[in-house]
Amino acid sequence: MDFLNDDDQINLDLPETSAIDRNLFPKDITDPTVTSETEFDVDEFLMKNNFHYTQLDPLIRDMSNLSTVIMSDLLEQVSSNYDHYLEFFKTYTSEDNEIMLQVQEIKNKLDTFMNGFETLTKKDISSSKEAIVDTVEYLRKLDDISTQLVKHKKLANNVALSTELSKSLHSLCGIEQTDELLCVDLVQQLYELISTSENLLSSLEPINSPYIHHYYNEYQGIIQEFQVSLKILTDKCLQDPKAYPKLSQSLVALIK
Repeated sequence: MDFLNDDDQINLDLPETSAIDRNLFPKDITDPTVTSETEFDVDEFLMKNNFHYTQLDPLIRDMSNLSTVIMSDLLEQVSSNYDHYLEFFKTYTSEDNEIMLQVQEIKNKLDTFMNGFETLTKKDISSSKEAIVDTVEYLRKLDDISTQLVKHKKLANNVALSTELSKSLHSLCGIEQTDELLCVDLVQQLYELISTSENLLSSLEPINSPYIHHYYNEYQGIIQEFQVSLKILTDKCLQDPKAYPKLSQSLVALIK
């Protein structure tokens, strides 16, 4: 079955291609002031203008020529408006531009600050932290030493005063007519001094120094003498309770 009549002619000519000039391209490509939401599709461009039927070498040559023409026109436009371009760019390149100078100054200060901040965070803070820790530890030790010195001084004063009071109390015990009020006062003061000395010796015991051992021995001697005096006074109160009522009351309070 023949699909073609004798009068029909087969058209073997290739489709006509578009002329290669600026009109080929959309306005959003040739005019930079016009924006387009879609990107330029090369394949679609070639198919739409039937360039896929054109030999590659002539197509490249014609496109190169068009590019040369466009660049030449662009240079001509720039040359004709050269003064305007210079005036436009002068705003951003002039050394006398106050805003640019201020921005540059701020940038320099910011760079200096960031460099200093980096040095501070990476080096200075670490060094300062170590120095602070060492200083705090040093001050703590000084505080401990100061506290110990105060305790040493107080212990020495207590032991010295306790020794004198103990001797005075022991001397009163040897008198037949004992001064009751004086004995009561001496007993109370001596008891308080001995108690305070005991607490001081306990807090200074970890030092284990010859100085502390010396005062500990004196403290033991004071206690022994005080115990002897208390025994003598107790015997006197038992022999004549009515003669020493306040002393008896003071001795009973020590036991409680």
